[in-house]
Amino acid sequence: MADYTGPRYPGGPDSLRALVYRSTRQAGAAPAGHALVQFELMPDGKPTKYTIVRPPDPISKPLVDATALALNYLEGHMLAWQPAPPNPDAKPGDKFSRVSLVLDFAVLPTAQVYEYAEQNPVFGTLTQLLPERQRSYLQQLAADPEKRARFQSSVRGLVAFCQMQVRYPPAALRAHEQGTGYASFEVAENGVIEHPEILGSVGPALDKEILRVLPAASAPAHLHGQPVRVRYVLPLTFKIM
Repeated sequence: MADYTGPRYPGGPDSLRALVYRSTRQAGAAPAGHALVQFELMPDGKPTKYTIVRPPDPISKPLVDATALALNYLEGHMLAWQPAPPNPDAKPGDKFSRVSLVLDFAVLPTAQVYEYAEQNPVFGTLTQLLPERQRSYLQQLAADPEKRARFQSSVRGLVAFCQMQVRYPPAALRAHEQGTGYASFEVAENGVIEHPEILGSVGPALDKEILRVLPAASAPAHLHGQPVRVRYVLPLTFKIM
């Protein structure tokens, strides 16, 4: 199990969860549903460039309006984050940290979901099922337990795994569907993957393929020494060459 090494919100995961919940109450009687918003963190941790990810069709205008109100609240009340320590796996040119938040407009959310925890879930299959062409990288992981733990728990590792598992559906090729889709899912307290959902669509066939390749978790996240439910948002990119 790997410790969480990403940016941290003042007051920790509980404080961030409370802020996100308060933001969704701004619209009053908003329609039930989920929406995805994003922002970037400057090197000093200051959030900037708030955006709403275009939801799948059919788009609910009341839900989009509620999301806009929630995003305005977040922009006005979001504190500066504690920047993440230097990432040894970062690629050249990585400058900003992008944060994705799922807004739940249910009247009473049924689960206490965290955006991050002190210790990440483990996705053991990430290193077990990588293609043959990744053999040299697997050898590096085998020789470095810390690097292997980071890979098995990070969004970067999850995206790399899923991108190597997807197959371009013929229907998507015929329709010239391409772009970046966003999938959200929760890792429950027992490690089970629950509530997989497309929150940023790239087309029906590709959305279905994204959900097909989501990996199973082998251990849950932990906060204050107890297993907790956390949410992941994965961006997967499809491009017709």
